[in-house]
Amino acid sequence: MSKIYITEDIKNYKKGLEILEKIKNYKVIEDEKTFVKMIQELKLTNEEEKKYMLFTTKKGNFLKSYYLDDNLSKIKEEFYLSYENNCPFNCLYCYLRDYFNHSAFIFYVNLEDMFEEIDKFTKKNTMISAGIVNDTLVHDNLTNITTDLIEYFKNREELILELRTKSHNISNLLEIKPHKNILISFTFSPQEVIDRYELGASSLKERVEAAKKLQTHGYSIGLRLDPMINIENSDIAYQNMIKEIFSTLDLTKIRDIGIGTIRYKKGLRQKVLSEVNTDLFYNEFVVGIDGKERYFKKIRIDMYKNIVNSINSYGKFDIYLGMEPQYIWDEVFEKEGKNKWIT
Repeated sequence: MSKIYITEDIKNYKKGLEILEKIKNYKVIEDEKTFVKMIQELKLTNEEEKKYMLFTTKKGNFLKSYYLDDNLSKIKEEFYLSYENNCPFNCLYCYLRDYFNHSAFIFYVNLEDMFEEIDKFTKKNTMISAGIVNDTLVHDNLTNITTDLIEYFKNREELILELRTKSHNISNLLEIKPHKNILISFTFSPQEVIDRYELGASSLKERVEAAKKLQTHGYSIGLRLDPMINIENSDIAYQNMIKEIFSTLDLTKIRDIGIGTIRYKKGLRQKVLSEVNTDLFYNEFVVGIDGKERYFKKIRIDMYKNIVNSINSYGKFDIYLGMEPQYIWDEVFEKEGKNKWIT
């Protein structure tokens, strides 16, 4: 049975026709709702669902605002694009397991509608992220979405486009002229964390080498050290990771660094443990002010201070925390106040 599906209306769009030139074995399905119902009725595991793909059109908004509890400090990823849902990587901590009601890959081809929507976005000096509900690079050979995004955003210099990834699939990016407002952000984890919890994702070495090649090509790079996992000897594991990253990359082309620890809604734990035998949730967690479970305050602060100190041994960088209240920022950056990103 084919695992690639399309809806007929993609033939009315340029991107849909481009993709149909690349895929030959597919089935036509009525709409996204029918596709999702089919996936759910198959009673597949999360990993099995990820083998299914749908190319269709989006009826709602492409530009989304990131929900953040009022008690948490503002984050850079305030807005994101949803032209694509899910990715083939099987990261056990991924909140998308509990965000969508399936794990199949969906790509919306009506990019013209997306860009018309962004045309109306007038907020300046704002970052719009791609890769919050997907991975921007893993299917780029098929969708060529990076070309479309950069072609549009190069003319919107008042905005910053962030392309976030755990993939080393950078071939398309190396064919595109870099622009100052385009930021390629890699999520980095120690190899031990990748092996245990980021199943199918590129290795640490592959990500570092890809980031270096992009820097050489002219891109600015963002480091996303999030979520940090409190594995055994985590302080040493993350120190070694920082050493590998910072001894390889051009430090003058690191635009910013986001750090955070694992956080999740309670339903995620149940879904993961129903399919996978993992120690990911063995630590004690506490429910935060936003309803998500997190490590205890002291564990988080110790992990943050450890990695911030490691980073600062290489110089001063723009470092910010992901989804933490102000008092955590104050404790972590008590001696590095100038590093803290504030709106």
